[in-house]
Parts: sequence; C-alpha cells; structure tokens
Amino acid sequence: MKKDQKSKLMKPKRDKSDHEQARAVISALPEGCKLNRRGFMTLLAGAGVSAAGIRKAFAHWTDLACNVCHSQAPAPPGFVRDINTDQLVQQAKNLGIEIIYDRGTPCTNSHFHDKAGNAGLCCFRCQMGPCTLGEGSAMYERHPELTHRGCCGADRDIIVTRDLVRRIAGGASAHIEHARACAITLLLASEVGSPYHIKEKAKLKDIFVGLKCPGFEAPQTVPLREKAKLVAQASLGDLGRSRGVPKWLRYKANPERKKTWRNLGIMPTGGSTTICEAEHRTTLGVDADMTHLASCGLKLGLVDGYCGSHMASGLQDVMFGTPTLVEAKANLAVIEPDRINLVLHGHEPILAEKILQAADKYNRSLPETPINVVGMCCTGNELLMRQGVNLAGGMVQQELAIVTGAVEAMVVDVQCIIPNVQRVAEKYHTKIITTHPHAHITGAERIVFDPENANAIAKQIIDLAVGNYIHRDPLKVFIPTDPPKTITGGFSLEQIAAVLQAVEPNDPVGLIVDLINADPNLASASIRGIVAMVGCLTPLDTFGYRHVALARRLLQENILIVGTGCWAHAAGQFGLLAPDSNYPGVGPGLKSALQSLASANGLTAVAACWHMGSCVDNSRIEDLLNLVAGHSRLDCRIDQLPVVASAPELITEKAVSIGAWAVDLGLFTHIGSQPYVSGSPNLVTLLTDGIENLVGGKFYIEKDPEIAADQIIAKINQKRSALSLPI
Repeated sequence: MKKDQKSKLMKPKRDKSDHEQARAVISALPEGCKLNRRGFMTLLAGAGVSAAGIRKAFAHWTDLACNVCHSQAPAPPGFVRDINTDQLVQQAKNLGIEIIYDRGTPCTNSHFHDKAGNAGLCCFRCQMGPCTLGEGSAMYERHPELTHRGCCGADRDIIVTRDLVRRIAGGASAHIEHARACAITLLLASEVGSPYHIKEKAKLKDIFVGLKCPGFEAPQTVPLREKAKLVAQASLGDLGRSRGVPKWLRYKANPERKKTWRNLGIMPTGGSTTICEAEHRTTLGVDADMTHLASCGLKLGLVDGYCGSHMASGLQDVMFGTPTLVEAKANLAVIEPDRINLVLHGHEPILAEKILQAADKYNRSLPETPINVVGMCCTGNELLMRQGVNLAGGMVQQELAIVTGAVEAMVVDVQCIIPNVQRVAEKYHTKIITTHPHAHITGAERIVFDPENANAIAKQIIDLAVGNYIHRDPLKVFIPTDPPKTITGGFSLEQIAAVLQAVEPNDPVGLIVDLINADPNLASASIRGIVAMVGCLTPLDTFGYRHVALARRLLQENILIVGTGCWAHAAGQFGLLAPDSNYPGVGPGLKSALQSLASANGLTAVAACWHMGSCVDNSRIEDLLNLVAGHSRLDCRIDQLPVVASAPELITEKAVSIGAWAVDLGLFTHIGSQPYVSGSPNLVTLLTDGIENLVGGKFYIEKDPEIAADQIIAKINQKRSALSLPI
C-alpha cells in the first residue's frame, strides 16, 4: 500500500458518523485488498472510529459481501481474557494459518439484524426457489400491511417456523444417534467375550426395572447379561417405535409433565419416527400452520431428552461407570512439550474409553516418551467425569490445540469437529484420525470404529500416534504460558446425593430444599436459586466472555450453577470449577452452604459451579429438578421452582433442541443469540410469551450477559415470591 493511500485511510473526515467513517475507510482500500477480522478492527480503530462504532459497523454493514471480516465483538473493559487462547490465536496469525476466528459468514443476508438470512426468511424447501423474503422483522414492524410470500404461498410465519423445526430435528438426531451407539454397544456387552463390560450393576438393575423390561417384577431372578440385553433392546425399540410412548420417557419424566404433554398432543412415539415426521411436515406442501408446526418443535425437544440424552447418559454409566468427584487440569497448556500428545475430541466416548486404556497400557511399559491423553469438547468431558482426563478445550479451541505444534494425533468421533482441523494439521505433523462411520474429513486418516474390534482399533491408533512423534518439528512447538487451572468434575446425581448426605444422612435432597427455602436475611447458608448453564462457545465474542460474565454475576447473587458441555471448558479455564476455599466472588449465603458441604465431606472446598458432564448429561439436571420439585417440603411443579436454564453462547442445532426440551420441562430458558426467527414476529411472540401458558417455560433472548443476569435474577425472585419464599 502506498504511503499517501495509507495516510488517506487513517485520516477520515471527523464530521462523519462512525458508520460513515467505516464506509469511507473501506471505499479507500485498494481494489482486491482483503482484511481479516483483526486487521479490519485495527484499521477502523486507527481511523478514529469509536469502539461502539466498530461494533455498529460489523452489525449493520450492508454492502460488504465477503467472508474475511468475522464479526467478533470485543469484550468490555475489565474482562481479563484467556491468555492461552490469545497467544495461540496470535501464533496462528504469525504463521499465516486461517482459523475459526478469521472467518465470517459469506452471505450478505446473514450479517445483519434486518436481513432475511438472520431473520430466518430464506426458504430452500423446493426447487421453485430459493425464496428470500427481503428484510427481516424491522421491515414488517414498519410495514405490517406487507404480505410478501414465497413461490408456493408460504408466508414468513411458515418459512421461519419450518426452518426452526428442521434445526431442532437436526439437533435431536445428534443425541439420538449417540444413544443408538450406546444401545448397540450395550447389546454387544451382553455377549460372552465382548470387549465391553457392565461396570454399574446396580444402575443397570434400576434402568431394567424403570423400563419395565420382561421380568422387572423380580429383577433378582434375571441374569446380568440378560438384563443388559433386554435394556439394550428396549432402548433400540424406543428409537423406532411407531405407536405408544417411549419407555425412557415413561421412566424418567414426572407425572405432571407427562399429563401436560399428553394434553397438548406433543407426546412422541419413537425417536427416529418423530424426526421422520418432522422432516415430512416441513417439506413442500404439508404443514402450513405456524402453531401446529411449533408444536412439532416441542415434540422434538422431548425426543432429544428421552430418546437421546437420558438414554445415552444412562447406558454410558452402566458400561463405563457413574461419575464421582474428580480433580484434573484444564486449558490448552495441558498439552505437554516432552510427551506424545493425543487429543480425543467429539461426543461419543465409546472408542475413547478404549484408547485411554490402550494409552495407559503403553505408559505402564515405561517408554522413553510417555503418552499424554487430553480431552476436547464433550468426549473430553466424558473422560474427565469418569477417568480424570485433563481438558484441553472446547469446540472453538480445537484448531489451537494443533497450533501448539505438539499434538501427534487428534482422534475424532462425531459432532462439533470442524473440517478446518485437517487444513491446520497439514501445516504440522499432526494426524487427524476420523473414526465414526458417519463422519469423514477429506485428507484425514480413516480408521473406522467397530465395537467388536475396539481393543485392536485402539491399539492401532496408539501405535500411529507413537510412530508420528518422530515427525514433530521442535521449532514449531509453541505451548502457551498460562499454567493449567485446577478443576473438579463428576457431579452426577449420585455424587451430588453423596455430598449432601454427609450433612443430612437421612434426607440429602431435603438439604437442597432447605437451602432454597432459607431466608437469606436470617440464615447464614442459603441458595437463591439454581441456573443450569449449558451449550457451546462462540467465536463471535471474546473467548468465554458471555459464559463467564453471566456466571460471575449469578454466583454473587447466591445462585448455584450446574452445567454441562462446552460451558465447562470456559468455566474451568477461568477458574470457576476450582475448589477454592476463599470462594472469590461468591455470595455469602452460597459460600456458607458450600463451606458446610466441604467440611462435612473432608474437602478443602466444593466448587461453586458443578460440572455435571457432557451435553447428553443434561439428563442429570432433569433428574435433580424432579427430586427437588417432588420433595415434601416444596412439592411443586418444575416450572414453579426458582430455576432457570441458560445457553449464553449457543451455536449448534443441538443447543436449539436442548432449549426446546428445557422449555418443555417448564423452565425459563435464556439463549444468548437470536435463533433466526425474528422474521416472524408472531412466532417470536409465541416462543417468548404464549408458550408459557402451555408448558410453563418460555424462551428469553439476550446477548449481553449483564442484562441477561438482571432478568434471570428477577425471574428467580419472581418464582420465589410465588412460592412464598423470602427474597
């Protein structure tokens, strides 16, 4: 760039608005010049555009059609960023490696609030289109007389709702396929000579009785392997059921919720059957009533919960063990420069458990360079909860793990594995190994998992990682400098009960009820309410900001946080999962309650945020809420509890289906991003208001964690007041 051009860029007219200044800066760029997100922000800041103006330029730019200006919002002053993430993002930039933080959407209709893509008004249901109904909700608010429709006559309400239902179906299918894999593996475990075994006999018996398998009246007379076989068959039957109600729903949902869902006509039959129904209803020329379509979304939420999450979580406990309290380390610095590093990434731990066993066997042979197994995303959470494996990071950090230059292999199964990991790996010696029959990445190593040969496949992967170590380039190794944080995990329902039982042996759930009932003005130990925080990490904000800022505010207000999924990676890396006896930032009532629990259990401290597992382990949260709501000293519905669900940084379809399930349960459900529905004000009203009269829960959308915290606290206080509890 010539000096006079640069000077022109850096000195726009000061009488222009921020938005006009941004336009002037872009128009002055030489033809063909491209900027990534960081470069664009730096350029605007140098041109005198305010921080607010930079955000506005990203949010409302109307003529920028490229995918090189990711709209990542800067964190507010005072928020201490994650050092390791920043260092590895900068390392990638220094090496010219494009990662998720450098890419934005290539669709101009998706960048901005008032455009059709962001509003959910783009329809691809047939070959007469695609039909895009212009601007989003703002246009219709200004011009309510507009009746623009797609080629078939579908209006904005139908187009937006059909798309939402399809995304819920996609999310539910992910958890159903996870559950199917678990059921198939349990069926294999029921056979003699299987590489998989029954670890939790008592839990298998509980599920066997709960599903009312043949012989459940006298479970002691049914052999262990037969129990496993019948439970697996009943579970697989729930996925394809065409009549009746899934057995897992009958087993796990409380009577009041089942009655509510039955009266609304949203009881599902089978998992796969209901998804097929949803795909059919949303195809061309079938369901064209917004409310009826929305009810299909609620039905899919139940499928996610009972044919997906409950089934997967329960069967994994049977085979691999129910989680108990465990201490580990978390952040990208758990990757060690002097070891063979193996990253296990994805969501289904069935093969990962075997790989971990093979790695332990290799290390017991006392090799010169041992293997360091670390977890990524929800497979990492599964391995942490049961085996104490250290967590490297969440979904948006998977490329950064490779950028350390010290990863010999990243073994992936399904969900949240982005295709770009292979492109990043090609800059290093790292092998990306895809293992699931459903998922392959062009250019990656392919070792298809077969549970019958699990041990041999696990050893093959270990051998590949060990053999690749000699190809590591020491000059490319860059381990970030912030040491790993200490974390605790393993808060299964059984472990929570055990912790509470140390204080109240005869009534552990009653202790939680008493802490909720306590007057914070009179009692030293009290809990205002509970927030179930779940979901993804977004590249659109400073890493972890929404999760961490919201959690910190809630903890100050004596609100206990339970959570799952990638929330746990952010919470762990920012110290929120640490067993810190000083309880920094925790309100006095919650602090006193946690101190009592720690003392009774002989622990230094109990973390203020309880890590309950991977995304399918949201099932554990429902189990806890059912016990609390049903306790004799409270005896209320779930929707009456001072409990809120929150997904501050949702990005995947699974987050949408989990949200639908949370609303089905009756929870006020906060989400931190507008889920492409603003193009239908009628649907927005239904989801954020009208639906509460049907199921007791509703959606609340707010990106700013401080504003969201205010509303969540107000909602919890409102529910306390309705139960005549002190505020």
